[in-house]
Amino acid sequence: MSGLAELWRSDRVLRLAPAGAAACSALLPVAQVLLAFSYMDNDVRTGLWSLAATGAYLPLHLRHVWYAAHARRPPAGVWTFALMAAVILGATPLAGNMWPRSYAALVVSALLVLPAPWSYLVYVTVAAAAAPIGYALGLPWTSAPWLLFSVLAGSAALLLLVWLPAALTRLRAARELLAQQAVAQERRRLDDDLRRSLGRALESIAARGEQAGRALESVAAHGEQAGCGQLGGAVPEGLPDELASLADDSRRTLADARQRVRGYRRPSLRAELETAATLLAAAGIETHLELPRGGVPDAIAPQSRAALRATVTRLLRTGAVPSCTITVTSADGRPRLELRTGEATETIEIPA
Repeated sequence: MSGLAELWRSDRVLRLAPAGAAACSALLPVAQVLLAFSYMDNDVRTGLWSLAATGAYLPLHLRHVWYAAHARRPPAGVWTFALMAAVILGATPLAGNMWPRSYAALVVSALLVLPAPWSYLVYVTVAAAAAPIGYALGLPWTSAPWLLFSVLAGSAALLLLVWLPAALTRLRAARELLAQQAVAQERRRLDDDLRRSLGRALESIAARGEQAGRALESVAAHGEQAGCGQLGGAVPEGLPDELASLADDSRRTLADARQRVRGYRRPSLRAELETAATLLAAAGIETHLELPRGGVPDAIAPQSRAALRATVTRLLRTGAVPSCTITVTSADGRPRLELRTGEATETIEIPA
């Protein structure tokens, strides 16, 4: 139940994070409109222009934020950004001396939509122009540095709010891809194992069965020529023994197949270890997997698998772990796992 609750909370964060980023991205433009009505040298006319321009560009900006928070580029994003830039820059002479604060939304959309290096060029140019344009609109030089700082700080805060859910989305997609790769790798391992063992046995049984079938056809043909209409010919020497041996080999192969299928129902220890190492490495944790020369057990018990996955999940959430070494050791003839992260070591027993 705790695992399901944790998964639900993780999914809920992924669902709510883009909406939170869009909501926070709308707060700064609303504050800009209020300043347009109330700041020095502004009046109702400049406030109305600011309100109209904000209502025109804000849906475009929130569209860019919504797509970026889902780790996607918006369709026709360059054109919507161009329209947004035309609205914001066109309203600059009319919407009051605090209107350059809206440039924060413009530079954020530039970084979210435009490809590099154009996005960086637009960011630097527009942010640097905010203070001189504010001064040209009547803003005192003492307030101009604060205006530049508000554009830089506001854009940085909005970008962090957008990039965080985008990073979570990419991390979830990477985990799903790793899980799919682990499944595909396990299927390849099972296919190779079946090909090496049962495949060769079945090919041998099929070849021997064909030879026995041809021998029986030859006996039947001799019987028909003799007018018996039955297997009246002489049975080749050794054919009964060959048929009995073939039946025994078929039964042994069937028993081997059943035993292997029962073993495949239990998860592979090597596959679990490789998946854990891949997940940790994808999260930026330097991971080393040390296996004994004699090999590792074929399967891992459910409780040991759950303990390994819980430890990996905790390391992924911690974020402060620089490296991790996963070692398969043996104590009193019983294998166990050791996960070393710096000075801390966690041991997981692997029951036989």
